[in-house]
Amino acid sequence: MTDWNGRALVDTGWLEAHLGDEDLRIVDASVVMTRTNTGAWVPSSGRTTYDQGHIPGAQFIDLMTELQDKNHTLHLMLQSAEDFARDISAKGLGDEHMIVVYATAVPWWATRLWWMLKANGHDKVAVLDGGYKKWCDEGRATSTEVPTFATAAFTPKRRPELIADRQDVQAMLAGDGGAVINALSPQLFRGESDLGYGRPGRIAGSVNLSSLTLIDQDSGAYLPEDELRRAVKDALGDFGGEAICYCGGGIAATIDALVLDLLGYDKVSVYDASLSEWAADDSLPMETG
Repeated sequence: MTDWNGRALVDTGWLEAHLGDEDLRIVDASVVMTRTNTGAWVPSSGRTTYDQGHIPGAQFIDLMTELQDKNHTLHLMLQSAEDFARDISAKGLGDEHMIVVYATAVPWWATRLWWMLKANGHDKVAVLDGGYKKWCDEGRATSTEVPTFATAAFTPKRRPELIADRQDVQAMLAGDGGAVINALSPQLFRGESDLGYGRPGRIAGSVNLSSLTLIDQDSGAYLPEDELRRAVKDALGDFGGEAICYCGGGIAATIDALVLDLLGYDKVSVYDASLSEWAADDSLPMETG
């Protein structure tokens, strides 16, 4: 893919021009979010929306059931590098492929798979800017055909510097530099609402860079780079370039990680367990307000 610029986003025009390329793989990673009577959001498979229509040549990966550690007590945690490589190879995604990921409505599922691939050593991956909504809004072709691919060779190359745990968070909070970044809404950050992770609020000492404020809500595309840079500066100040991003379960945090990657920060990790682990442990400090 000689004309890919190596950035974490590709635009719809670029993808359309490359449909059918042998070394391209497109993945729909959609998850449907449904609001309950209590106000909570419940995720479910996006396979139905995929079956109704998708970008030509795209396959579906169900992040609700696939590519996660089934033996972990927490949901949606990263697999081992070997298990990830086995499962991703079976889907026809290999070392030689440029992978473009998109989602239908909730953008952080696309960035979650982008981060999973990066964390397992695959750098030829990007997210479709604006996702399926922008693709359709521009009148581009869709399909209901389900492609099949031969098993590929994906080499596991885990990059631990992209994956944070609670000890990494504690160490950064105790140090002199870096930022622990909460990617949730300001209301959740302040503890004015609760996602049910055990305790409302945020990791004590963390700062807020709400992931959805980084995306134009009309087009679904990410804000222009100068606006992203300004948003990061306003939220984080001079944080030294090293950061750990977290949210409720390590999903929305990957939007912040992608934006920081776009802006050239190369020491950014995601706390995979996030508040699912931290808020449930009363020994770990939380704060509100």
